[in-house]
Amino acid sequence: MPEYKGKDVFTANPIIVELLRSHGALLSATDYKHSYPHCWRCHNPVIFRATEQWFVKLDQIAHGAQKSLRRKRSRKFTTSSGFPAGRGRIYEMIENRPDWCVSRQRFWGVPIIVFFCDACGKQLGDFTALRNVVKWFEKEGADAWYTHSPEELLPPGTKCSCGASKWRKENDILDVWFDSGSSHLAVLHGNEWPADVYAEGPDQYRGGSTVRC
Repeated sequence: MPEYKGKDVFTANPIIVELLRSHGALLSATDYKHSYPHCWRCHNPVIFRATEQWFVKLDQIAHGAQKSLRRKRSRKFTTSSGFPAGRGRIYEMIENRPDWCVSRQRFWGVPIIVFFCDACGKQLGDFTALRNVVKWFEKEGADAWYTHSPEELLPPGTKCSCGASKWRKENDILDVWFDSGSSHLAVLHGNEWPADVYAEGPDQYRGGSTVRC
């Protein structure tokens, strides 16, 4: 409703309670103290909302990953003193996780390359057209997604099945762990491979398990 626009839930709650009371529709209103999640950075209350997300269906790739983990010669896991072995933990994670939410809502990061038709809302499924974005990334990096319009990123004349040719970009970015897990391909490409150890930062090998490939 327009009278609540711009108000957060904590500000709007008492107003809605009074609205219900004025219409004789309020059954009960009671204040009570209870534990509530807060942001560890700013210490403000966390508001949970159901939102659309992008998922990777892991059961389609889990079999191959588990098969590789069962081949003991394919991966050598070494651990720091007192830290549990890594092979079993990774195997169980793959075995018990049917899908992985790879989308995040941030103002920075690697974008999810998806376009939607501005007229009918249909997702662009032309992978040849989508790969044109890679050319921009090779020249300017992932920031090209934010500095260029859909019409610039896509091949000229890219149209939806409805006939429209105006597109809007997906705003979500990829989970940063997706970046961490795949960044070695870019760093080691053309260099020595395989690597004894690859770590994205000190926290990746201090007190944890490392993988020798």
